[in-house]
Amino acid sequence: MREYYIIISITSMSALSILDYIIYKGTLINKIERLFFHLSIIMTIVVMIAEIATVYFDSAQSNYRFLCIIGNSIGFSLSPLIPILLGCMVSGHFKKPDILFAIPALVNLILSLLSSIFPIIFTVNAENVYQRGSFFWVFLIAYVVGAFYLFLKTFQGSKRYQNSNRFVLFALFLFTAAGTSIQVFFPHLHVSWMCISLSICLYYIYYCELHQQIDSVTSLLTRHTYEESLNKIRGRKNVTFFIFDIDDFKSINDRYGHPFGDFCLKATAGCIKDVFSKTGLCFRTGGDEFCVISECTDEDTVQLLYQKFLHQIDDMRRKEPCLPMVSIGYSHYDRNFETIGEAIFRADQQMYCFKQTRK
Repeated sequence: MREYYIIISITSMSALSILDYIIYKGTLINKIERLFFHLSIIMTIVVMIAEIATVYFDSAQSNYRFLCIIGNSIGFSLSPLIPILLGCMVSGHFKKPDILFAIPALVNLILSLLSSIFPIIFTVNAENVYQRGSFFWVFLIAYVVGAFYLFLKTFQGSKRYQNSNRFVLFALFLFTAAGTSIQVFFPHLHVSWMCISLSICLYYIYYCELHQQIDSVTSLLTRHTYEESLNKIRGRKNVTFFIFDIDDFKSINDRYGHPFGDFCLKATAGCIKDVFSKTGLCFRTGGDEFCVISECTDEDTVQLLYQKFLHQIDDMRRKEPCLPMVSIGYSHYDRNFETIGEAIFRADQQMYCFKQTRK
């Protein structure tokens, strides 16, 4: 059994090392995100090595007691910090309010190191037998808080990326929670770090999936995601399409330069997301073209959203007169009477008429 666990651990560490190399060579995530992911992987490998030592030397000759104490100190000290690092990776930063979530992990770190002398979190007796200390619950609280922090940051990230498939997020969290809980109730079953290794790999896959859906300039969903969304709604439900176009965008780039053009795209995308993100998915479908697929089909509500967007654009242009006008059109798609293409064409025609009246 002991040899089986060591082989599984070495296999998991090898997989994490390969993942770390993929992240190092990849360009999908930025430098800060890459750093946090790298630290979480290295820390996981260190903890796994420490646990291998505790498993191998536990109940061995008493002259190995010191090695068993070191292994337990490292494992208990660093474990709650790993979900904190993963949460920082997902959010891309560690801000002052996040310190509140890190405090239990830091308290646990101090008590775990002191446990090498005093029986606080754990103890290893003179016969080199490991036992949980009377304050083992501090470790549990620190780990639960760290896991909640990771869940919170992932949830916020999925919301930022307009991710509608949050089932994956809950499934991943439950997998991690269940896998790590087994060892709490059955200490002889060392499966926690194998589960955490798999969770880190799954988190990277999940995060990459979110990243690929986002346009790098506007932070709206991409054209590819837009087309996939059309396939999902075709013949299934009624929606409202909002179509947007920045007026004379080419002349803006020619007159003020592409950096200002990017500013216009970001400003327009910000207005679209601010007004429509609670009722639908927001996409950048082309150079200066945008679309919202909204589940709201009530005409009065649609008109309110329509007018709110126009007011926000006007307010924005009063602050920055060089910003161009944005034309908008919409149409209700009823699956019983027309195709999606026809509904989008009607919205596009309304947008064109809107543009003509504003000139």
